[in-house]
Parts: sequence; C-alpha cells; structure tokens
Amino acid sequence: MGRAAKAVIGGVCAAMFSVAGYGVYNIVGALSNGHQGSTATTGTGGTESAQPLTASDQKPSADQARQAAQAFLDAWAKGDTAAAAGQTDDPAAAEQGLSDYRDDLRLASLTLEPTDTPAPTPHDTPPPGAVPVGFHAGARLTGLGTWAYDGTVRVVRTTDGRTVVHWSPSVLHPRLTEETVLSAREVPPARPKVTDSAGRSIDAYPSLKALAPEFRKALDDQPGGTPGKGVVIAGAESGNALRTLHTFVKAKPGEPLKLTIDGRLQKAAEQAVAAQGQGGGRLASLVAVEPSTGRVLALANSQPGFNAAFKGMTAPGSTMKIITAAALLERGVAPGTPAPCAPQLYVYGKEFHNVEGSSNPGATLRDDFAASCNTGFINLRDKLGDGDLTAEARDVFGIGLSWHTGLANMDGSVPVPSGDEVEKAAAMIGQGRVQMNPLAMASVAATVRSGVFRQPILLPGLAQQPAARPLSSGVAEQLRGLMHTTAVSGTAAGVMSGLGGYPTGAKTGTAEVGSTTDSWFTAYQGDVAAAAMVQGGGHGSDAAGPAVRAVLAADR
Repeated sequence: MGRAAKAVIGGVCAAMFSVAGYGVYNIVGALSNGHQGSTATTGTGGTESAQPLTASDQKPSADQARQAAQAFLDAWAKGDTAAAAGQTDDPAAAEQGLSDYRDDLRLASLTLEPTDTPAPTPHDTPPPGAVPVGFHAGARLTGLGTWAYDGTVRVVRTTDGRTVVHWSPSVLHPRLTEETVLSAREVPPARPKVTDSAGRSIDAYPSLKALAPEFRKALDDQPGGTPGKGVVIAGAESGNALRTLHTFVKAKPGEPLKLTIDGRLQKAAEQAVAAQGQGGGRLASLVAVEPSTGRVLALANSQPGFNAAFKGMTAPGSTMKIITAAALLERGVAPGTPAPCAPQLYVYGKEFHNVEGSSNPGATLRDDFAASCNTGFINLRDKLGDGDLTAEARDVFGIGLSWHTGLANMDGSVPVPSGDEVEKAAAMIGQGRVQMNPLAMASVAATVRSGVFRQPILLPGLAQQPAARPLSSGVAEQLRGLMHTTAVSGTAAGVMSGLGGYPTGAKTGTAEVGSTTDSWFTAYQGDVAAAAMVQGGGHGSDAAGPAVRAVLAADR
C-alpha cells in the first residue's frame, strides 16, 4: 500500500476517533460541572483571537500523543490550516506558519504519514513532558516536483486538559527556527573555483588560498553557470538562502578559473618558505616563472596575510647586479674587463665594502659577478650615465612598466640617482632606493634565460606588456655565461650543486636593510626561473638559496 493511501485511511480513522473522544470529554465535563477548555477558535473556524495554551507537567500517553498528532497531520494534509492550527497549543502562530509553508513552497498537495522514528530537531528545545511523534512528508510543489522529508511533532498535555501538538517552526521542518523560513526558489550556481593549471583547488595551497578574495574580479568575468531549483532555508528578515534542503534541478557552476600555477612547484614553494620562514617567525617569499611564456608557476609566502612575493618592496642586494652587468655589457664592458675587487671603497666619504671583507686585486667583471664583489662593480660606475641603470631596468627587463599579472603587484623600482654618486654606487649593487620583490627578480632571471622580457602573468591569456627591446644575442649569451659561472663555481655553487640540467644560472644577494641583513637568491634551470627573499636570512646562499633550489629540484 502506498504512502498516499495510508495517509487517507489513517486520516479517516483518526477523524472518527477524534469526534468520539471529543463527545465523551464534553459529557464527562458537564456531569462534573468542570470547565471545558476552549478550542481556541472563532465562530467561523479562524484563529484570530486564539491564545497560546500552557503545557502541563502531565505527559500524554503514547496513544494520546499519536491520536493528537494524527488529527493535526490530517488537517494539515487536507489544507485546512485553521483546523490544523486548532490542534496546537498556539493556534495563531500555527495558522500563520502553516499558511506561509503553503505559500512559500507553492504547495500543490501534501501527504503526511506518522512514523515510529522522530526526526532530530537540532535547533528546538521541547517543553517538559512532550512526546515526539515522527512523520514522513511528501510535498508536491507547483512546477517543481515532490519533496520528501522526515519531520517531528511534539505532543503535550495542556493545563486545561487538552492533548495537542506543541507549536514550533520545527513542526514544518526539523531545521526551521523563528529566524528562518522555507522557500522554493532558484538556487544560484556555486561560485566557480579557482584552481592551479591542473584543476586542483587553490585551497590546497596556503599562500594561494589566502589570496582567494583578490581573484573575485577575475571570477566575475568567467562564463557564468546556470541556476538550479530547490527548497532552501532562508533568513526570515534577509531572505538570503542559508541552506539547501532539496534540489530539483542541479545548478551548474561556471568554468573554473585556472591559474598558471604548476602544482608540483607550488607545493615545493609552500614547503620551502615555511621552512625558511621558521614557522612564520620571519618573512620569506618566493616566485617561479616560466621564461618561455612569462607564466607564474609558483608564488608562496611564509606569512600569507601579505603577498610579499608580489607586493613586497625592499632592497634586492647583489641580485641587482644582473641588471647592472647587462647595462655594462651593452656599453662595451666585456666579461674579462679588469675590475679590481678591494675590501672596501669610499665614494664621497661613504664606505662600501664586500661581505666578510673579501678582495681580489686581479678580478675581472666575470670574477666580481661570480664572487658578488661590491667594490669591483662600483669601480665601473663611470661606464654608466646617471639614467642608464633605470633605462636598462625598464627597457630590457620591464621594471617599472606597471605589470598586470592578475593580482595586485609591484614590479620593482630603479630610480634615477639624479647626479648623486653615492646613490649611483648604491644602486649598482642593489642598495639605496632600488626596490624589488621575488616576482621582479624571478622575471629578471627569466629575461636572461630567454633573452627577452615576457611580463609575468598568473591568468592564462592575460595581455602581456612588452619591454622596449630584447637583449642582443651577444649580450644575452655573455650574461648567461656570468650567471652560469656563479652557479657552478661562484657564490651560488653550494646551493646549485648536484641539480644538473642545462642551462643553469644563478645570482646571490645580501641586502642590508637597516639593522637587518636580508637573503636573496635568483636562478634558472631549464624553463624555470625562481627568486626568493628571506627577511633577516643573512647571505643569499644561506636561506633564499635553499628555497629556490627546492623549487628547481621539484621540476626535474
């Protein structure tokens, strides 16, 4: 026998029992001169003047509870909201709730069948002595279909002797409260996911997950999905959907927003900055770029609250010597040009020194680059005009062109020294007013690797602003030679040792920022270029170097 047939038969039996029971109760009340409790209805069957009844401590029997529940469910199923409300301890509230249920769900028909298992009502506290009675509902909604669910009514004995259903919004659905309503409506599609290039959610990567709000505009431009249809719990005041209870037509989300991120490299980057950031105690950030395309393959921050990898701006130390060397090479200074490396050098009374006082009187430009000699580079400052470093950074490496990567970013700054020899000397070794971040320095290494600047992008297909000109093939080859020497026998050799792969190039950087010594490192191997900065990390090979190595190793 189907549920609908059971509900009809059960309703007839319950109606007969209710009428008989009501007659007997009135006779007993008349003989004892007792006062019969009002049914709390008006003369026309309405509940406009009904007052809530008070539950007593007396607990109804199981039969009484089931009979009262059946009477209520029968009236509700027939659509007689006034009669159903009259079977509760708060007829006015019940009639309003039952009417809203009918209207908000666009109810076409309803079947209600008592069950032996009451459904949990997590947001409702029943009065003492209430007896729960479970029911199964089948609500056919106009234009949608049938929604089936299990519910619970709680039956109480009132102080005037009636056995009625205790009214609560949870009668309509177990999860309903005074602050919520049921609604049949369109269900908007879930917001498209942001994923790595392989479709894995960015939630898997702490640094990217922290940046999720910044992808909102890009998500708004994604092809939209299609809404579904269903039953939801919504805020009574706001009308906002809070929970979907049933889906008739499944919503289809829009296309995911796939970033250029390589999951293997991103995972390695996350682990590397966590290790070098010493559990968040110091700032570490890293970016990896694909030289052949400009695609950002990884970005990670040990303190995800600030995207230092893209927006940090601080002195890059000797990693700046890549740009300085490019400017010198383009102006005729060959890798073998003598450039003595003294322990210290004074420029208009300002002392510049090498890390640990190293020196090499017979050094060439190649030697100074590989050993990261500050004084050797500064000794060549007369080869460059005041604006040459700025022009080289902008016209060849794209620094200062206002990149559009898909996230808020700073793309570095190399100001013109304005005739100040001290500032010019500082700029040549990545100090003074020169400011970079791992994004910019990874791009610098990528430009050396490919010979042409390709603006980094995090969103595939994003327009890439070109630089004014590429490196000449001869200068590009010379610069790659300087970085290769540094990787195999210079200050980066310890970090890069054993990686294998070709071509390989690297540059270390140690930047003095106030009382802090920051560690910088940038390198490329194959078609991956990466850069890292670790605040307070010391020498470039001490902290930033191992982080970059971890990412390059992950690409093998």
